[in-house]
Amino acid sequence: MINIDFYNHEFYIRKCLKLAISAGKKGKDTFGALVVYNDTILEVSENTADYSKGLFGHAEFNVVHICANKYSDEVLKESILYTSCAPCTRCLMSILSLGIKKIVYSVSYDSFNKLLPFENATYDYVNILKEMNIELQMIGPILEDEGMHVLEWWGGVKRPLKDLLKEAKKQRMNNS
Repeated sequence: MINIDFYNHEFYIRKCLKLAISAGKKGKDTFGALVVYNDTILEVSENTADYSKGLFGHAEFNVVHICANKYSDEVLKESILYTSCAPCTRCLMSILSLGIKKIVYSVSYDSFNKLLPFENATYDYVNILKEMNIELQMIGPILEDEGMHVLEWWGGVKRPLKDLLKEAKKQRMNNS
């Protein structure tokens, strides 16, 4: 028997990964996100951040902006946000501000942090928010190996994941 939810999660995560590659090929960080309601994609977005200009444009944040004031609270409450990587704190708060209570992601915080030499901590957002009486369901990682390889496009030039991981590990050791 096929698990329909898992199949759908893979389908939508693959779409997020394609959006992430598109962002990477444009020289942006490789992230993509979309919002689904009743098995219909409402909106999609990719990363547009430009840190040199101080512009925050994470994919999840962008898709939240697209959905805000466009869809009813009831639709958003029943929607699922799919993303190529577990969302940062700022994006997570923006997702929750829409009333979306379910997030499905590809790359976990722990795996993504292996690429960031300055990041060591991960947080259990679901339980932290639960203590504040805020409901959140996070499902993942889904297709994490594929999601990690999408990060090879980070910054517009494809570089092997093993090289990126090795560089991050070396920088982490130098920072210790």
